[in-house]
Amino acid sequence: MDLSSILPHCKDKYGICVSASNGKYFLINSEHREMYDDFEIDTSEYSFLTKERSFIGCSEAHKLDDRLILEKLGNINYGDMQKILEKVRNSKYLILADRTTITSELEAWLGNYQENLLRNRFNNR
Repeated sequence: MDLSSILPHCKDKYGICVSASNGKYFLINSEHREMYDDFEIDTSEYSFLTKERSFIGCSEAHKLDDRLILEKLGNINYGDMQKILEKVRNSKYLILADRTTITSELEAWLGNYQENLLRNRFNNR
């Protein structure tokens, strides 16, 4: 994403869509900052991440216009999505409307993921 128009210090930035209905994203940072209410992810799981350490910041859901999205690079894994959901549920930073919408969409995503896993296992017998 090219976020320079809304975050002048950020030219290229990676983000995770946490609410497709509202165009809300959490940003991935290469530095841990407590104010971001972040957690570290295993960069070896994501081929597009080049820094040794990366953190998903869960303190602010950025509303981003689709025109800012340069390319979809992959999907976040189930475990990291669960961690995001827990951060959202317990957030003291996100407004209630964002917490409610994001929680609902992440729960649906996680449920669909599990359902698809079970369906694939059953169909591959």
